[in-house]
Amino acid sequence: MFVTSNAWNFIKSIEDSDNEAAVQQLLLRQAAASGFRWVFAGHVPSATIKPRDIASHVLFQEFPEGWAERYNKNHYALRDPVVRHLQRKRHPFTWDESYAAATRREDVKLVGGEAAAFGLRTGYVIPIHLVGGLLAAVSFGACHADLNPDALAELAFAANFAIGHLLRLRHKPKDMERMVTPRERECILWASEGKTDWEISVILGISPPTVAKHLLSARQRLDVTNRAHLIGEAIRQKIIR
Repeated sequence: MFVTSNAWNFIKSIEDSDNEAAVQQLLLRQAAASGFRWVFAGHVPSATIKPRDIASHVLFQEFPEGWAERYNKNHYALRDPVVRHLQRKRHPFTWDESYAAATRREDVKLVGGEAAAFGLRTGYVIPIHLVGGLLAAVSFGACHADLNPDALAELAFAANFAIGHLLRLRHKPKDMERMVTPRERECILWASEGKTDWEISVILGISPPTVAKHLLSARQRLDVTNRAHLIGEAIRQKIIR
């Protein structure tokens, strides 16, 4: 995506945050512009996860009073259409999309119906692709929300960067060479303009796999978890402007 001035201000605020609670509140403040009041972030569980292991997947959550306790006590993560959709889909989606795609209608009625009773009637889910093929996600909820595509794209960028920063707070980066190569910088620059790997390959005259290799190498050098975090970190370090 193209990095807007609002996104840049968010990057600076997140980078100044030295604790997880501050990251969570900044992300909620960003989401409030679209009407979202609640948030859940965590690693996406496998379809075979045991109930006792679900809690370890949670990064942070802020739900209406009583809902988190009910959700966790009843192990709704094992039946939640949103979680099931995340296990199959790798792009942002609304809660309604996951409800419509659910094959077990009783789960939609149970989880979706009870969530609505707590004021969680609409939501937006952003998968976060991590190093090593792991997947996390951020789910925003509200009674009513503005699902403007541009605002949601900016929110997705913010969520990616926030989770990347939070994970870095938990796992301090190793000492490593943090300079990127000129070609890696070119790839990051075009990625910040919203170009795909294929589009970057055409512009630079290299293959798409080579573009992907350069971006992966840059992520490893800068110790970031995903494409959005790479762009944000490159801007912060003035690698690109």
